[in-house]
Amino acid sequence: MKRIKPLFHALACAATLASPAVFAAPPDAGYDTSIQLSGGKTLRCGVNEAPPPGHAAVLTRREQNEADVLATQRLRLLTGPASPWPSAETAPSVACVDAS
Repeated sequence: MKRIKPLFHALACAATLASPAVFAAPPDAGYDTSIQLSGGKTLRCGVNEAPPPGHAAVLTRREQNEADVLATQRLRLLTGPASPWPSAETAPSVACVDAS
């Protein structure tokens, strides 16, 4: 019984120290990107960052969905098909401003 306690504590410490590394965002998880919507609007978007300087873009629901998909394309290529949930890769924040 005495051997189990130190082993348990060692495993608990290892799990605690490893946890932040699992949920930490990779260095490229935050970036700015320019996108053009199918309707012709050009936007500058911050992904997992503060929005770029400028006036917030007024978008319809469809335009916002399209902007989110286009802005996070680089992030999806970076992370591949699987990432832990929740993280900056699987639940990114996207904020866009008018680039015109």
